[in-house]
Amino acid sequence: MKMKLMLLAVCLCVPNLFAVLIGSFPGLEKLIDVSDAIVILRVDRQLSDVDLNLYATYDCMIYQTLKGQIPTGKTVRLQLMDTRTAFINPYAVHSAHLMFLTKKRLESEPTEYRTIEIQGANVRLTPFGNEQLPEGKTVEERIKTLLRRTGEYDRLEFQKEQDFLQLMLTKIPTPVRKK
Repeated sequence: MKMKLMLLAVCLCVPNLFAVLIGSFPGLEKLIDVSDAIVILRVDRQLSDVDLNLYATYDCMIYQTLKGQIPTGKTVRLQLMDTRTAFINPYAVHSAHLMFLTKKRLESEPTEYRTIEIQGANVRLTPFGNEQLPEGKTVEERIKTLLRRTGEYDRLEFQKEQDFLQLMLTKIPTPVRKK
């Protein structure tokens, strides 16, 4: 009886834990294959807080559709999830992303599409977002071109930041002249 009471007390004292299983990156080809839609978008507005399933609802401008039937040049409401392991929400207003989406599973879901629950299903892009991708290439080749450009942009931005931090550490301040 004591054991049952202790177990009940522990259950009542420990907050409910909730976890969402995010699949490991299966490779770009597989990620493309399981997606119902792949888009390049700009986040315009967050409409809800992150829910227990780690989704939040956003209005997004669709720059390009690489796979699927989501119209370009229009604002679409989507459920987005951060599938990375970072703790900072990557969906800042006007940020651009490559998103791998799936159609809603339940009629009660607030949007027609949402992020696939797999690592790599969201990639933050350069701030420009509406890059021209090579025509006549496969979806995979177009995405790889986009990823290379994003990687180069990120590398250059990181180097600029490092250079400035180094300047801050080494530069002797010039005295301010009074007039």
